Amino acid sequence: MQMPKLTPLPIRTKNQPLPVRVWRWITYVRKWKVAEDWHHTLPDGTTIVVPAGFEFDGASIPKPLWALLSPVGLLLIPGLIHDYAYRYDHLLALDDAGNRFAYNQNAGRKYWDRLFKEVGWDVNGLALIDMIAWLALYLFGWLAWNRRRGEARSKMQHRYSG
Repeated sequence: MQMPKLTPLPIRTKNQPLPVRVWRWITYVRKWKVAEDWHHTLPDGTTIVVPAGFEFDGASIPKPLWALLSPVGLLLIPGLIHDYAYRYDHLLALDDAGNRFAYNQNAGRKYWDRLFKEVGWDVNGLALIDMIAWLALYLFGWLAWNRRRGEARSKMQHRYSG
């Protein structure tokens, strides 16, 4: 399996007051940028592309649990795919001619959460870890999903106003 080429994005602490630096150190999660188009084959055989420039934070795991489940450890690949799917409610896939198309457009949160678990099992083979991560998505994923849907609606309204 080809790993994505990622660039870490800085957590802005320099030249900030001490309380701000400490707060960011404790609470901020590093974001990553995909440095070049990354191709991955899903368990169903579909080849997807996460385009260069896409920014994500890995699996959204509370910091106190990072010793058990690192957001950029075993869950990096399923987290990257899941973050893209949550943002756009589709993935970019390649047809036989190499053209990109929207894979499972508007499939919805439950579909992308299930795909997270399937991709996790496919790439790391640790069913218990993938099940725990999926359970967390089942319980709390709606928070990120609703935030992303609100952002998408806001962008669409801005695009068509004026």
